[in-house]
Amino acid sequence: MPGTTTEKLVVNINYACGSGLADCRAIQEGDPCYSTDIIKVANYAMNAYYYGAGHEDFNCYFDGSGRIVYDDPRLRISLMKQTGSFMKQAGLLEDRIEFEV
Repeated sequence: MPGTTTEKLVVNINYACGSGLADCRAIQEGDPCYSTDIIKVANYAMNAYYYGAGHEDFNCYFDGSGRIVYDDPRLRISLMKQTGSFMKQAGLLEDRIEFEV
């Protein structure tokens, strides 16, 4: 959720990655999704937990700091710039689930 503190994001990362349900290897230093941006790391970890725990709404709550986003406008803009309206017409941008923090 917008406004979530860095401290809460770190708690979320530790919870998600320590649960055994999220595969967080890709966000370790030297791996392909590693970032020093805490929001990107939290997004990855929380998404991995959500998928690993079974796609249930309560698995994205994170004490009120997570939410399910069905359509990521940043992705839509990026893809539209690269591929034009074909992606939208083909329905390839629908039902995308990501966390926005």
